[in-house]
Amino acid sequence: MHNLHNIVSKLSKSSAEAVHTFNKENSSIFDYLHTLTPVEEKYIEILSQQKGKKSLIFLSGSSGDGKSAIIAKNRDAFASDYDFHVDATHSFKSNQTATQALDDSFRRYLENEKSLVVGINIGILMNYVEEGDVDLASIKEHIKAFLESNENTNNTFFINFDDYSKFEFDDSIVSSPFIQSIFKKITLHSNNNPFYQAFLKDVEENSISVLHQNFKLLSVESIQNSIIELLVTINLKYDQFLTTRSLLDLVYVLLTAKDSLIHQLFEDTSTSMMKNLSKEDPLQNRSYQLDKFILDRASGKEDEKLIEFIRGFNSLCKKEILNEKDAFLLIRTFYLFRNSSISNDYHKEFAINFDDSKVYSFIHLVASHHEYKDENKKAIKYFYKQLKEAVLFYVNKNAPTLSKHNLVSISTTNGITMAVPVEIEANMSKIKNVTSKSGTSFPLFLKINSEEIPTIDITLSIQNMIDQILNGYRPNKHDRNTIVIFDELVQNILAKAVHSKEIVLLSDKKKIHFKNNEDEIEVVEDEA
Repeated sequence: MHNLHNIVSKLSKSSAEAVHTFNKENSSIFDYLHTLTPVEEKYIEILSQQKGKKSLIFLSGSSGDGKSAIIAKNRDAFASDYDFHVDATHSFKSNQTATQALDDSFRRYLENEKSLVVGINIGILMNYVEEGDVDLASIKEHIKAFLESNENTNNTFFINFDDYSKFEFDDSIVSSPFIQSIFKKITLHSNNNPFYQAFLKDVEENSISVLHQNFKLLSVESIQNSIIELLVTINLKYDQFLTTRSLLDLVYVLLTAKDSLIHQLFEDTSTSMMKNLSKEDPLQNRSYQLDKFILDRASGKEDEKLIEFIRGFNSLCKKEILNEKDAFLLIRTFYLFRNSSISNDYHKEFAINFDDSKVYSFIHLVASHHEYKDENKKAIKYFYKQLKEAVLFYVNKNAPTLSKHNLVSISTTNGITMAVPVEIEANMSKIKNVTSKSGTSFPLFLKINSEEIPTIDITLSIQNMIDQILNGYRPNKHDRNTIVIFDELVQNILAKAVHSKEIVLLSDKKKIHFKNNEDEIEVVEDEA
């Protein structure tokens, strides 16, 4: 077996090394890959500040996000002041449940002088509130307070992975120093990189395979950047969960493919992440230009610029990766390099087919809500204008003329429509003063007839639904998850609108406007 395969196989989520424990054997690879992240910086900061104080510190998150690795990495530095409990490694006794293991750790914490660090999945934390020993009610109350308000209480501290996005947003630019660091460390040409050293050893032994070709492809910065952009997209579109373990497993799946990494990225469906990546396959983009390109490749039509591109690309990769006949591989390559210059730049002629402007417009909106700036006001106002138009279009689908008068239909009986006026506007004071941490959504702040309504989070799915409604699309059962949230928003708007002091009755020919003016009702009759 290849030296490179031996080391890459450790990245698989099914490998024995997938869960980082306090056992230091086989840890050198993960020590090398370790990157100091904002969540670890916060962890070190709190443990340093609380040294010498009796404290209970929770590092919470989801399976595979790196809790165990952070605790193991810093354990020796804090072992004199802290005990440690990690639910992934301390709850496997055959006669003990995860809840019982936590009970034991909490009792020792209350009886001893040392502080306690608990690395725990958020689901187990929620279960503990219900299932933990009644004698530990005070600790359960601290946990409950955190789950309800995301706040620390007394000497109990919670560091939650969900509060630290894997992505950084700046205007419409998105980056991920964390993911970029993983890719860079794995592919770096360095004597300190065990992956690269294994690669070189295989080359020296003339033990080369598709694995080594894929390793070289993953070393290309343009491919790394495109994969990160794809991860952003599936995170926004499909709420794809990203953890350290799932990212390392992604690298394993891509490198150990039987075919090119470029095909594997869009064809493998072995995990939820790979299934969602396959939904973004550029081959699903249909256009005259792409269809013609596929037909031309199938018919063997000559294209000198394409031949030059392939020659230049293969020369840079020092491997014959592309050929004239594999149209699918070529289109996927065009997509991955769409924002980069390579060979004779023939691929840029196809860039228009890979328009992801909607995703980046949404990223701009998310970034605008991270910290309000006056230069973002126009984009925010435009979104709220679109939202208003979509709501009116959706509510007034059976009486579309109402929308231009800022009226919403309440009911229609015997050809007569009852409507009420509605003013839908952005609550700019709230928008300016709220800082959002989310990388996948932003809070919606609306005022209806000058009154606030409950806040909901706007995701890319809801943004797409708004665009589709404005283009005449009527949501159906396949949009169930998104339309439930949109319907909730509409109902909140109508709940405020119906308390209006004005009512309008409309028929084909007449419009009667009733307005409650304190002690009298003003009636205005007009043609519809």
